[in-house]
Amino acid sequence: MQKLLYSFLISISLLSSCIVQSPKYTTLEKVMELQLGMTKEQVEKTLALQPYDLKSVSDTATVFIYVYRVVDRKTLSIDTQPVNGHATLGKYIQLAVSYSKDNKVIHIESCTMCPDNLSNTKKLDFQKLMVFITITLPVILVFIGLN
Repeated sequence: MQKLLYSFLISISLLSSCIVQSPKYTTLEKVMELQLGMTKEQVEKTLALQPYDLKSVSDTATVFIYVYRVVDRKTLSIDTQPVNGHATLGKYIQLAVSYSKDNKVIHIESCTMCPDNLSNTKKLDFQKLMVFITITLPVILVFIGLN
């Protein structure tokens, strides 16, 4: 009976997991360390990551997109104060960094017009879970019971 219980718990835990695909990101604190005139290598070293995407290339500048994540706070709506609650990771923000032809930073801007589709979450399909619980699991229990 314990073996059956363990196998049931393992199968439910495997079915209930979700997969999240997200980009490599940095923090706002590291973004605040960026300065105009830095080279591309200095920016990548400061942010500790490579560019996420190439936004544009022109005769005068190249714009790369980096990703950072903000920190939000969660609190009860009836007790909203400037400092209460606890910190949680917020949404992903795209950072557009423009480089001149000699690879020096000439402009830094959070990309507010960029789409907010940086993470994909694949969650459990409840229809498949119900099929497992109502059909597959009883068949497995009957099979184990016969043995």
